[in-house]
Amino acid sequence: MNLIKTVATVGGWTLVYRISSFIRDIAQATYLGAGMFADAFSLSFKLANVLRKLFAEGAFNASFLPIFSNTLNDKGKKEAEKLGSQIFTWLVMIVSFLMLLLIIFFRPIIGAYAGGIDQTTEKFAHLVVIGRIDSTYIAASFFAALFGGVLNTLNRFAMPAAAQLVLNIGVIAALLIGALWFPSAAYTMAWSVFFAGIVQVGILWINVKRCGYHIGFDFSPVVDGVKTFFKKLISGAIGAGFWQLNIVIDFSILTLLPTGAVSYFYYTDHVSQFPIGILGIAFSTALLPPITKAIHRKDMLSAEKQMNLGLLFAFVFILPATVILTLLCQEVTGAIYGHGNFTPEHVAAAAPALAAFALGLPTYMAVKVLSTVFFANKDTRTPLVGGMISIVSNILFSILLVPLMKHTGVALATTASAWCNCIYLMISLKKLGSVKITKETKVEVFKQCIASLIMGVALYFIEPYFETIIASKWAVWSSIIVSIFVFFIIGKIFGIFKFFSEIKETA
Repeated sequence: MNLIKTVATVGGWTLVYRISSFIRDIAQATYLGAGMFADAFSLSFKLANVLRKLFAEGAFNASFLPIFSNTLNDKGKKEAEKLGSQIFTWLVMIVSFLMLLLIIFFRPIIGAYAGGIDQTTEKFAHLVVIGRIDSTYIAASFFAALFGGVLNTLNRFAMPAAAQLVLNIGVIAALLIGALWFPSAAYTMAWSVFFAGIVQVGILWINVKRCGYHIGFDFSPVVDGVKTFFKKLISGAIGAGFWQLNIVIDFSILTLLPTGAVSYFYYTDHVSQFPIGILGIAFSTALLPPITKAIHRKDMLSAEKQMNLGLLFAFVFILPATVILTLLCQEVTGAIYGHGNFTPEHVAAAAPALAAFALGLPTYMAVKVLSTVFFANKDTRTPLVGGMISIVSNILFSILLVPLMKHTGVALATTASAWCNCIYLMISLKKLGSVKITKETKVEVFKQCIASLIMGVALYFIEPYFETIIASKWAVWSSIIVSIFVFFIIGKIFGIFKFFSEIKETA
């Protein structure tokens, strides 16, 4: 498999998705600002999104893809279709039951999640209604993950990545349409999320059929792979869930702070997620199949090489992004969100959180790549323990930092917990023994760090100069472009891009 081509395909579509997410967030900040309705939508949408990431981008693919891929390779298409259909059948029954419980008991659930909001207030009433609508997206995420997993196994990476666009297009359209007969455009946005989930599942199901695979209801005796899948899904979801629970805890803490804190955190988190979303999803999607196949045939050298090349490819993009977002947190926040109802005061309040998030970018990418190795080894326990470490450390750091730094303290605690998780996974990888981070990779990453720091020094002097000759918002993007060019030149001198030729050789 061509890693560059796969990452470019998935990452390219994810780039389009992230750009559309920016447009969505800009529109939301412009129309809703950082007030009551913005907080209500951000809280409810984040809760639904946490579960989508938990299954669609995490444990589901890690559980389903290896089993489906091995069944297809070892037993053929017919048995793979049977496996997929039985998993689909059980998902329909289980998810329908869980969604019914969620809707019935949503008020106490959202009350526990947003414990800092007085349940007698108008804000909480809007949160409950908007949250019930948004929560239906959770059900759609299961089936989108199933059909997307089938397509990824068949090396059809483009459509699962492209289908994500439906959500942002719907939300942007809802904001342009406005409130209609609702109290706020936030309600229109929530209904657009509801319909986007249905459309996404439909698009992926049609593409699976076009590939010649029929995934439907199958009530015949359950094959062994189905039981294995659900066992791994539950175990993997618990492991990934600890990290997602970190997000839930973060937003719960934010509800204890003044109105606007949720929105500041939400907007800046999305900026920091831009490079992670593109590369993280692309790498976990692109690396899992070849590493799984290499380990399945006991070719540990190939698996190790894929992992090390993945780390180098990830860091060569994420390290410069870390420096840029840390140094230009105020300027980037203002350039993206400083419009309409999102005032300069909002920008000043939100910017430090972006810098705090940026400091964790390298660890998020490392965790993505390292977790893939453990999942490919059918080891879900190690990511589980790592998740437990991250959640405990997040709570402890939040207790320490939030009284001093408010919402910025929540962001910094999240970053610190990610570092704890990453360090644990690196130690565990060494104990695993089958694959390791090579000395050559460590040297190359160090060179990437030096090149990024030199770029940061250049950026520090470049940005004020551009501020004096062109409009401030254009100065930000001009400075970033020039600094990236500086990184490229330094990188060529240090030879940090030579690993691209190795990736081509493994294609």
